[in-house]
Amino acid sequence: MKRSLAATLAVVSLVAAACGSGASPSPSASGASGSSAPPAPSSSTGASPGADAACAGGKTATITFWHTYNTDGQENKQLTGVVLPAFERKCPNITVNAIVMPYDGLHDQLVTAVAGGGLPDVMRMDIIWTPEFAKLGALTEVGQLPGFDQLKNAVFPGPLATNVYQGKYYGLPLDTNTQVLVYNKALVPNAPTTLDGVRAAAQALKGQKDKWGLALGGDGPWNIFPWFWTAGGQVTNDDYSKAAGFLDSDASVKALQWIVDMQNDGLLGPSSIGKKPDSWGGFKGGNYGMLSDGPWFFPIIGLAMGPNVAAAPMPTGPGGSISVVGGENLVTFASSPNQDADWAFSQFMLSDEAQQAMATVGQIPASRSAAASAAVTSVPYLAAFMTQLETAKPRTVTPAWPKLDKILTDAFDAALRGTKTASQALHDAAAQIDPLLAQ
Repeated sequence: MKRSLAATLAVVSLVAAACGSGASPSPSASGASGSSAPPAPSSSTGASPGADAACAGGKTATITFWHTYNTDGQENKQLTGVVLPAFERKCPNITVNAIVMPYDGLHDQLVTAVAGGGLPDVMRMDIIWTPEFAKLGALTEVGQLPGFDQLKNAVFPGPLATNVYQGKYYGLPLDTNTQVLVYNKALVPNAPTTLDGVRAAAQALKGQKDKWGLALGGDGPWNIFPWFWTAGGQVTNDDYSKAAGFLDSDASVKALQWIVDMQNDGLLGPSSIGKKPDSWGGFKGGNYGMLSDGPWFFPIIGLAMGPNVAAAPMPTGPGGSISVVGGENLVTFASSPNQDADWAFSQFMLSDEAQQAMATVGQIPASRSAAASAAVTSVPYLAAFMTQLETAKPRTVTPAWPKLDKILTDAFDAALRGTKTASQALHDAAAQIDPLLAQ
């Protein structure tokens, strides 16, 4: 889930190289640092703050921006060499001190800083952390700020929803991703459009030695949710306040049972419960006909396998064609003394100019208009992801998500391994989750 698109390199450059040479370049070659950052888009159609009054009333300010853009690829170079200079040309009174933060240990560092000080002004934050820090009172509520409604209407709804806590918005989606169906045409000639079609395609491979129709990267929510939701499952009610009656409903039990039946009938690969071959190795080795995965799969594995590897939106089931949202949000800390400058910077980072610039190094834009730009549309495999983002859903938006993640993983694992029935696993999980949602 934390594999960043740009951590797997500048996709546009990679695709261009593949088209020019007739062969897909290796990820290591594509990710080598060049002498300069990729160019920014030549124009911007998004709403960006202008100089003078729109930039924090012209007040001079220096803001600290923590982020996790990679330094071994092009992300940080594009931020510091293209995006931040563009912002400071528009808002010359505001200086941005951008600091690269290691992801490992960052959550705990933030918790410590909330209690003891040392927080930045603005941060690119993992979407699953936003409700937690909103609950702690650490984040600025941005829903009432000028220009928010325009931004709200411009971004994909799934990523936006990850910023909500108790009905208020505490950030903006900055970049996003999701999972789609990836298939090998040599084993599955046509992308199934329904769950029944997925099962039929998998059934066609059954009996062939060391071949399975579908593989998942594991049995945690990130991997199970696209299939569980598509099959009609639900974790909580719409306001994330109750799991009982939803997670263990007949529809949810039936949805999980669809996945369990795929496992029991030998149609779901062993990677789904952590066995070998893993999902990527098995797909590359021709063991798996289909998997669900994010856009990073293509620069690392898919493109090198040639034109037989393709992407399609999730097949349709009782719940629709649904997948899961990943990515990062842009949040302002309530302790910042530069709230106006912070908001000017946040608005700019959601502008087409900034979003398109970061798209050229593999960051999928959170805004629909930037997602329709050539930086994205020139990469053929991204089309399925753009379609899927219209219906992709966030994982349960709650400060207690890390605990829910473990409870749900244990439930899905028990059902897939047969130590509990699907009904019992979901009933037990709902009973554990409800008290956490009430906190």
